[in-house]
Amino acid sequence: MGSKKSKNGIFFEATDAQKRKIKKNAVLCGMRQGEYILRRALGYEPKAVQPDAFYHFHRDLCVFLNKELTPELEAAALKLFDEIYAELIDDRKQPPNEIIREVTQWQPPDYGPSNAD
Repeated sequence: MGSKKSKNGIFFEATDAQKRKIKKNAVLCGMRQGEYILRRALGYEPKAVQPDAFYHFHRDLCVFLNKELTPELEAAALKLFDEIYAELIDDRKQPPNEIIREVTQWQPPDYGPSNAD
């Protein structure tokens, strides 16, 4: 008879913004939310996994860099840069006012006592 691992749930409160951020970070690292939170709590720093688009853009960029520069190639490279920006850098999924609120919101330190008592 094999032994079964006991799974104990841990529940905690989080705001909607915190939940979205945890979910986004977990997806970027290719993990489930619970696995991401557990690894962070145990001191690990999961690394983001590059999306497939990154490797496609890298391949296309290498092709451009191995050719002689022409006006057509320059136009194609600029178009590729726009696609890279739109796909990998410009994250319009989050409203600008929410980004500003997240950036300006004070974050408590993640070490030391949680209150001043």
